[in-house]
Amino acid sequence: MTTLGIFTVKTFRLHDGRYYTYGGFGEYLAAIRRHFDKTILMAHVARGEPGAGYYEVPLGDLEIVHLPVWPGPQGVLASIPVMFWKGLQHIKRMDVVHARMPDHTGIVGAIVAGMAGVPRFHQIIDDWQVLAHSVPATRKFGLGLFLKGHLYLYDLLERLVSRRQLVFAQGQTCYDKHAPYSDAVFVLSSAHHLTDIIAPKPRFTAAPFTILSVGRLQAVKNHELLLRVLPKLGPEWRATIVGHGPKDSYLRELAAQLGIVDRVKFTGHLEHGSDLWREFDDADVFFLPSVSEGTPKVILEAMARGLPIVASAVSGVPSMVGVAEERGLLFPSQDAEAAVIALLRIKNDPALRERCMANGHVFARAHTVELATHSMLETVFARWPQLRAAKA
Repeated sequence: MTTLGIFTVKTFRLHDGRYYTYGGFGEYLAAIRRHFDKTILMAHVARGEPGAGYYEVPLGDLEIVHLPVWPGPQGVLASIPVMFWKGLQHIKRMDVVHARMPDHTGIVGAIVAGMAGVPRFHQIIDDWQVLAHSVPATRKFGLGLFLKGHLYLYDLLERLVSRRQLVFAQGQTCYDKHAPYSDAVFVLSSAHHLTDIIAPKPRFTAAPFTILSVGRLQAVKNHELLLRVLPKLGPEWRATIVGHGPKDSYLRELAAQLGIVDRVKFTGHLEHGSDLWREFDDADVFFLPSVSEGTPKVILEAMARGLPIVASAVSGVPSMVGVAEERGLLFPSQDAEAAVIALLRIKNDPALRERCMANGHVFARAHTVELATHSMLETVFARWPQLRAAKA
């Protein structure tokens, strides 16, 4: 019997004996646990009804060990002793540890596995050094300085625990950071299946032209930029924002202040399936304005549905879109004027748009959930053949 232990920052909700999570992690978890007899998930769990966007995670051969949910950088640092204690309690029941970063939960998992002599592999989905650079020291009356220090300290710990380890680095910046000192493998993150992919169809055939953005409504996703860009494009442009989160009210109020309420549709969270795919299929271009990302699954989803991409050139995004306009256009983070230029180019240059869509279609077929998970685990099993479970 082979047991996988996963240390992750992902927050779960426990309600009436059932566990819920959000985002693409449930898809990823379902894919990876099929290859092991048992999975022990070390995750942060809060009790109460799941909010919008959460969905149930079935247990079966999955055991979830509760870690505390204490908000903010201070709460994270205060919870580290609890994470160590629980990690030491359960590490001997794990045959291999999957430490997901960036986050102190993954750091703890890596250290505990090292102390116990348990094989481990790291998956690093974003570069917090890049995020640290972008945080102003004067933010919130000097709290930005504390946050910058916290992020730089984390980055140092990530580098130290990852030395000479098997590291699956999502995106070019993560890979470049770890390749000189670890056994780094360049990967992308996927949440779409082969059956989700459709052939590209014509876009921008008639006004109004729809910009689609999908993601949790939080500061790092920077949907505010989309709202500020929309008036600069002209009255024939519309925006659809799919997602739910703490910035929901603020974004709706901003749309009202900018006088574009009738040109912006907020759908709230949509589950993977026909309702979500309909928004992709009805749009003309996919727009990702984030100030920090790993290798966002949603870009691959947009490519899978045949959309051209316009995205901010942060972290691992160029690894997906391509730096030479292969699968879409990039613009400097927070640069509204550059975003406007890119969106207008995608609309006004059919040859560019069709080339990006065709290349994106090929790229999406090469990076499905099935292929990505299989490739990663084949690398793991090649290093530790004894981990290959009977059902793998």
